[in-house]
Amino acid sequence: MSDFKFKLGFVGSGNMAQAIVHGVLSFGMLAKSDIVMSNTSGNSPIDGVECTVDNGYVTANSEYLVLAVKPQVFKSIAASLRPVNSAAVVSIMAGLKSEVVASALGICGNIIRVMPNTPSKVGMGATAIAENHCSCESNAFCRKMFESVGSTVYVPEKDFDAVTCVSGSGPAYVFYFIKAMTEGGIANGLSPEVAKSLTLATVAGACKLAEMSDDSLDTLIDKVCSKGGTTIQAIDAFRNANMDKIVIDGMTACRRRSEELGKA
Repeated sequence: MSDFKFKLGFVGSGNMAQAIVHGVLSFGMLAKSDIVMSNTSGNSPIDGVECTVDNGYVTANSEYLVLAVKPQVFKSIAASLRPVNSAAVVSIMAGLKSEVVASALGICGNIIRVMPNTPSKVGMGATAIAENHCSCESNAFCRKMFESVGSTVYVPEKDFDAVTCVSGSGPAYVFYFIKAMTEGGIANGLSPEVAKSLTLATVAGACKLAEMSDDSLDTLIDKVCSKGGTTIQAIDAFRNANMDKIVIDGMTACRRRSEELGKA
């Protein structure tokens, strides 16, 4: 039996922390009494889950600790978290490397760096977990925790800046394209409601088809584009505008900014 009062503790109780808590609860992984959170108000955002203003109380009593605050906030509260005796510390803080977090907390070797994304709020997250030297038990717990809010992959931590520009920031790119498609529908005569409804259904359906099909993405595109038909006109316009390069350039700029933040 664990010597800790709580199985899982959160420093920070924002949207992502709440999404994870809702996930592990709905997954049946933990009970509300197994979880504690801290924030500046001491008010729990989830009924039945204990909350405190005392970060030290969370770190002292949690077998697994999730750091769910902004990186700049972490630097100002790190001292209040020590000593940390948790089996593993899970960091979802963007840009902060494992060794930076470990040094600030005065610990060695039990950091698991994780990058979830906002669709975790609806159980459709894409989470990257950095390869690490934590125990198999700690990694199994971490993976199960994030599988409760979507899918997970393990990647080397050196690739996390690339992960940022794909899944971390990626939902915004999709929202941007959804907005453009919706506005295109409106510009061509549809009502805003119908344009948005058709766009959302189309994007969701296309994603599901791409996931389930054995065809390459190029083949899926070609299957919609009849020669001399309507779809190819749009695809040709996208290609003539170098849309591929625009997207890749944007993602590269995102990755570079992630690298800069990691050095700050």
